[in-house]
Amino acid sequence: MTPPATLESERHGDNVVVSVAGELDVFNASEITAAIEAAVPSDVHGAVLDLTAVEFLDSTAIRKLFGLTTRLRERRQRLLIVTPAGSAVLRTLELVEFSRTAPLHDSLERALAELDSGAVEPAGPQPS
Repeated sequence: MTPPATLESERHGDNVVVSVAGELDVFNASEITAAIEAAVPSDVHGAVLDLTAVEFLDSTAIRKLFGLTTRLRERRQRLLIVTPAGSAVLRTLELVEFSRTAPLHDSLERALAELDSGAVEPAGPQPS
């Protein structure tokens, strides 16, 4: 049985940070991505999804994250992803070219700085 994933969100000015921990898979991906979307109020410019504490991500979770990014874009909100350099989650996101949909960063500070500046960084993981 998959251990439950946990989710926390925190407002950072005009943006929100949503941190997820645990495993994201076929058993919880729909619930977790719905909770992430609900944690991003309509009055924020964008969100940072911090996956630093995510240990595993399967194809269902990846598909749900692609969908989440699309729905936020339709609301005119940006989504940036944080995952540590060298992590299995980063390798998985790179394999499916997720950076074409949402910028990947290895630090929360850098992702928030990009959102605050309104700049669009080049695709791919951005080192600190």
